[in-house]
Amino acid sequence: MTMMLVKGRYEIKNFEPDGDTVHFLPDDPGFWPELPGEHKVKRNAHGGAGLRLDGIDALETHYQGVGPDFVHQPLDLGAHAARDALLTWLGFTGVTRGADEKVTSATPDTVPGFVLASGADTYGRCIALVGRGTPAPDARSGTMIRVDVPLLRQSANHELLSRGLVYPTFYSNLPRELRLDMAATARQAQAAKAPGSVWATDVTHSGAEIEDLSSITDRLVILPKLFRRLADYLRLFGPSLDSLPAYLAGADDEFFLSEQTTSTRGLHRVIDINDGTVKLRPGIEDIVFVEK
Repeated sequence: MTMMLVKGRYEIKNFEPDGDTVHFLPDDPGFWPELPGEHKVKRNAHGGAGLRLDGIDALETHYQGVGPDFVHQPLDLGAHAARDALLTWLGFTGVTRGADEKVTSATPDTVPGFVLASGADTYGRCIALVGRGTPAPDARSGTMIRVDVPLLRQSANHELLSRGLVYPTFYSNLPRELRLDMAATARQAQAAKAPGSVWATDVTHSGAEIEDLSSITDRLVILPKLFRRLADYLRLFGPSLDSLPAYLAGADDEFFLSEQTTSTRGLHRVIDINDGTVKLRPGIEDIVFVEK
């Protein structure tokens, strides 16, 4: 599969980057409308846009959902570690933030880099592999580049996944070759359970015992996709999980399992809920979500 090369700069001051999203200012924002797909990149007045790192999902540092207040996953059990690792990998140092997670200062102000973009999501964020420098000295923005596994392994996406700082979360736009390599990388990280990784404390498969919202905001590390569904449910309906299957059915997440050719709808079909405990049955890397 080919992806569009867009050169530019990463900028974080006055933004709220986390382990899988960062702001990018292209040298020429005129290429944004040329990305494929029905969703278009939402640009600011300077042509910059938010990036969503393809194939990974970091613990939430500021999730609003049903709101109005923001909630987060355990900040000291992986949420901040993934964010800090991404910013360090990009080349930022001396990063300071306010209580709202917004960056107030960093050195340097911006760092050069490139993205390999495959489209945009429903929020107007560019879906991309994030790189440093340039994949080829003479390559120009707008060039369609064939992305293979060696190129994938030069990205921040792969770096964070290999260190176990983020979860694999695949969508149907990600090429199969890249997905299989990222799945293997995730399994290696999961087996290693390195200190400080999400896998060291993850309970997605062993079972998350839900007492109240603080169970998943302060103590338990679970797949962020599941966290977002649970956080919204608990804020709407309280700690009883009796209606959770119906709620998940209503969310209508569409996905494939492993190499299946027929999609399934609703996470309630792959989640066990018993005695206040929520458990995901299939391997996280075996689920491929369909982009909305």
